[in-house]
Amino acid sequence: MLLEVFFVAEMKSPKWVATTRQLIKSNHGFGWSISGWERNNKLITKVVYRYQDGSRNSILVDLEWASDNSGKMINLIEELADLMEERSVDLGKAYELINGGKISKGIKKEINWEALTDEFIYDERGNRRATTKRDLMTRMYRTLQAVNAKPRPRNAEQLFKNYAELFFDRNMPKGGVGRKRNMGDLRAFLNWAVLEKKYLGVEWLPLTSKQYSKYVGAVPKGKKKSRIREPISTPDLEMLLEALKRENKLGLRAIVVLSAVYGIRISEIANMKIKDNKVEITTLKQNVKTMLEEPHVRTVEPLNLPNLAKEGEKIISDLESGKIKYPDPILRAIAKSDDEEGYKLIGERFGKMLNRFWFWKELKPKYSNLVPYSFRHSFAWRASMETTPALPLRTICSYMGHDPKTHLTYYGKWSNDAENKKRMEEANKNNAEKYALART
Repeated sequence: MLLEVFFVAEMKSPKWVATTRQLIKSNHGFGWSISGWERNNKLITKVVYRYQDGSRNSILVDLEWASDNSGKMINLIEELADLMEERSVDLGKAYELINGGKISKGIKKEINWEALTDEFIYDERGNRRATTKRDLMTRMYRTLQAVNAKPRPRNAEQLFKNYAELFFDRNMPKGGVGRKRNMGDLRAFLNWAVLEKKYLGVEWLPLTSKQYSKYVGAVPKGKKKSRIREPISTPDLEMLLEALKRENKLGLRAIVVLSAVYGIRISEIANMKIKDNKVEITTLKQNVKTMLEEPHVRTVEPLNLPNLAKEGEKIISDLESGKIKYPDPILRAIAKSDDEEGYKLIGERFGKMLNRFWFWKELKPKYSNLVPYSFRHSFAWRASMETTPALPLRTICSYMGHDPKTHLTYYGKWSNDAENKKRMEEANKNNAEKYALART
């Protein structure tokens, strides 16, 4: 039946068919041809492209084989020919770009950026964990804003310029990880769209390293980039614990104590075991280097605060007896800690709850970068700077669950002029007392 209809259509080609074919061939050469094809009792258009080696590609187009559509057929061939040349793709891929909604139909061939970003998020990066996907969605939404900003970008350089002008400010400083992650996701998206999927032309290839660094920037002189965290001071920590107690935020307070007094990572409460007031922690540190390593178990002891002498032991006793329970959002995060969300969710939930607490909001302006991890840094600071005699480095590292190199790099660097002066005055005072005793 199909062959019969095709044969009849070819033998009795009306004048509009001959005219349309002639216009196509005069514009694009003899590699292109069109014909009628029956599918589901409907006569539609078949497009064939013959390559120089004699091989062919054909597609069926949902365009009725009728004289009224002659102009649409000519325009479609024009779009297909341009896309095949611009993207270096075959006929089927070119039609997929148009018919799949990635590029709008018409002479202008406008890019459907929303369709591209959706495919990148949900198909190309669909297996990412929820928190990573959420960040990617934010950056792709920013990309759409940059695409629609005036002047409308017509290449990657202009897109990156729009993106930087819209979103790179003091909240995303030069040389910072924020700029690098935003630029990195934008580059990955464009590489995927240009090189892998052929959705975009070569003018959308991402920036070179030199161009890229112009937008990421560098840390200004005198403001050397550092991952050093400032610990929360002991008096502020004690006042925060008192405020949490008065507001009956006992579960949240317990986590603060575990991090600041026992020195554990917030996420490690997920696999913490308490028996007879003995606390065992399964070391959990998720990064590229350690995620495949077998976790080890360590026993921790409290480094109590001056005005809360037995608070560490009391919190452990209350948790073991059930007198204190973690907040429900934390418990739900712990329940998910073994799935794709990972242990990161525990810290995120804790951070959100803490950021809503009034006294924490009052403390933040006092510090350059006060974050929940400042509690763990408080443990490291007090162990070496406020304890007499100071705990040995190997002891501190054992309790915190990392090696001496990590400790010195990230936990053993912070200080300031006031603290340095205070320690020097204490040392001079102790020396003077010793000399005085020696003379008597």
